[in-house]
Amino acid sequence: MVVVLLAAGCSHRERGGISVDGFLAVEHPDSARRLLQRIDPERLSRDDRARWSLIMGLAEVSSGDTLAGKKFLDRGMRYYDRHGSDSERAAAWYTYAQAHVRTGNLEEGIRGYTESAILAEKALASKRLDDSLRKRTETLLVAVYHTLGLLYFEQGYDAVEPFAKAVEAARANGNTEQEGYSRFMLASAHCAAGDYRKAVEELSPLVAAADTIPFRYFAQQIRLQNLVFHTYLEDWTPAQLLAARDSIDLEVIRKAPLSYGTAASEDTGRSFYDVASAIIFQQDGQLDSARYYIEMSLDCRDTFHQGDVGLFNLAAGIYHDLGDDARAYDYMQQYVSVKDSLFEVQRGAQVAELERRYRTANEVALREASLRYRIWILGLAAVLVAMAAGWAVVSYRRKLCRRDEQLSESLALLDSYRESHDSLTSRLDASDAREAAVKRLLEGRVAAVRDIAATCYTYGEGERLMAKMRDLALSPAMLADVVDMADLYSDRAVTRLREQLPGWTARNYDFAALVIAGFTPQEICVMLDMSLNSVYSLKSKLKRRIAESDAADRELLLGLFS
Repeated sequence: MVVVLLAAGCSHRERGGISVDGFLAVEHPDSARRLLQRIDPERLSRDDRARWSLIMGLAEVSSGDTLAGKKFLDRGMRYYDRHGSDSERAAAWYTYAQAHVRTGNLEEGIRGYTESAILAEKALASKRLDDSLRKRTETLLVAVYHTLGLLYFEQGYDAVEPFAKAVEAARANGNTEQEGYSRFMLASAHCAAGDYRKAVEELSPLVAAADTIPFRYFAQQIRLQNLVFHTYLEDWTPAQLLAARDSIDLEVIRKAPLSYGTAASEDTGRSFYDVASAIIFQQDGQLDSARYYIEMSLDCRDTFHQGDVGLFNLAAGIYHDLGDDARAYDYMQQYVSVKDSLFEVQRGAQVAELERRYRTANEVALREASLRYRIWILGLAAVLVAMAAGWAVVSYRRKLCRRDEQLSESLALLDSYRESHDSLTSRLDASDAREAAVKRLLEGRVAAVRDIAATCYTYGEGERLMAKMRDLALSPAMLADVVDMADLYSDRAVTRLREQLPGWTARNYDFAALVIAGFTPQEICVMLDMSLNSVYSLKSKLKRRIAESDAADRELLLGLFS
């Protein structure tokens, strides 16, 4: 088995590209299917095989086999969702959206185009594409936004945003031709939204460059569109409208070649000139000319759709202005009749779509029912295996839990020992610090006694001896020793006072130390060379400062000052 797997993994895969594209799959699905069926998918690489599945699904859907087409589409999309880059996934979503639009599922198609646009923008923002792939992705982004705008426009939604993004994408791609088409549709979207001034502004660059556009039919359509916009905006006089109409080359409109061949005589889109002329002459009051052009526009139409059914309404308005109410009423009846027939056709298409979806759902339900028995058997076997595995896992987890409990008890004992050790160590450190402070104070007191003895021996009895003894007893060194002893025997109260109430003078801290040490006011006035009233005043003042502060040990310090 190892040898077979290695041989299968090392087998040669053809890397040749798929020669069938999405346009052939949509326009000629039967030919595309025959071409794709001649390709052996097993000899393709994984990327080409996924692309083959997408194009095959699009061809199947276009030929009417929706169920088989969705299978191929789902297979290709699963691969690209797992292994495709952002640019590859964008192209895959574009094909997926095309297929769903062909089936009439516009909601899913719009979702697919939106996903394609998001992934294409993400791929372009990463800046990790080579030049050729970046160019293809930019072209795809233009096509996606333009197609989204057309779908929104056909369904009556606000199509301004997608067409605006299509214009920006085409400008970034450097595709001036596609930018012109998207800008033309953007202006139409503004007109459909009733913003005629914005429509004129968007179309103005195309109007200015109309003489340089190679596709002359499109150039004349731009002029016609601009003429209609100004007619609705009512910012041009009738003379200006007629002058602009005279500048349109009617011969070019009638005989200009289309994108994929020469113009067809039955092309109803070429009567746009007649419709625009009818609107202009009606606005100008030249009702006979308006009647002539609206009749010409209606005569060249064999079929009607939602976009041009309003011509009957326009014709009725013209005949009403002429005073021929009978003919106007006749056109209104035709308007209602065509509107109803379009509604019936639309409803019939919806019914056919619902029937197709119902048949597809039944086929899927039958397939699911055929697999249901196997699924139940496999599910039961899986449950038994899962129960056995669960019992083994539970037993093993219980064993692990017992070991964890024993380990937790050992760790708890170890933590308790560490806490005891840390507490004892901290106490020993505090005791050592206290012994060092006591030793330092004793040494200071011994030195003071030696100074007193030496002074008594040197000066003997008399006033000089009394003055010297007073200086020694009340010296700064003696005062510092008293402050240290007060701090030592009051649990570091003086130190905490300095830390929590900064900003006092050194004399205030010494005064507080003497109060904490238990000296009476009379003794403090002698020690600090103060009057008795000053001692009482300073004590009250410092006590008030402590009470008004936010010190952490405020209550303790107030207790020492009482």
